[in-house]
Amino acid sequence: MKQEKNDADLMIDILSNIIEFRNGESGRHVRHIRIITELLLKKLAEAADRYALTEEEVARIALASTLHDIGKIAIPSEILNKPGRLKPEEFSVVKDHAIIGANMLRELSFSMDVPLVKAGYEICRWHHERWDGSGYPDGLRGDECPISAQAVALADVYDALTTDRIYKKAMPHELAVKSILTGMKDSFNPALLKCLNIIASALPQQLERE
Repeated sequence: MKQEKNDADLMIDILSNIIEFRNGESGRHVRHIRIITELLLKKLAEAADRYALTEEEVARIALASTLHDIGKIAIPSEILNKPGRLKPEEFSVVKDHAIIGANMLRELSFSMDVPLVKAGYEICRWHHERWDGSGYPDGLRGDECPISAQAVALADVYDALTTDRIYKKAMPHELAVKSILTGMKDSFNPALLKCLNIIASALPQQLERE
């Protein structure tokens, strides 16, 4: 069973890294999202009884997080890898990756009742939703959005801020955390923001180990 689990992890990592390669990024983004998501949810499970996440659920969500951007495989490369600011109509095309990725998982031969597939679907579709309802594609507010997608949303924003991208330079860790906790506090679950604050000091070292 252990070998099968490792093989499953490896295959998902391969697939998600292919997507990142097409997106003009290294596989580090995928690995970072998995690490940050797991750290956030472990801390959340300790601090917030209402989510009652088991170790198995946390590990499953962290694994499924590597699939968050699979819908980008269907986005034209000239838009996906544009070095400058996207036009509104171009950004609208990029936003479609959330629904595309979710639909890709829904159309698999696996049942949506399979926990890993269900978590992957939630994350693909809703990792751009925001706590205040300002996100996309469905404008979910608060805990209307599954905690799996909420955690990946926060991890994704942190990594985006602290990583060089084709259109911007990386922000220092301390400034990124401050920007999220102050300037983006309405966008994320307050309980997850507390978890980010708790793990923040050790986060750079955790990511360097990957």
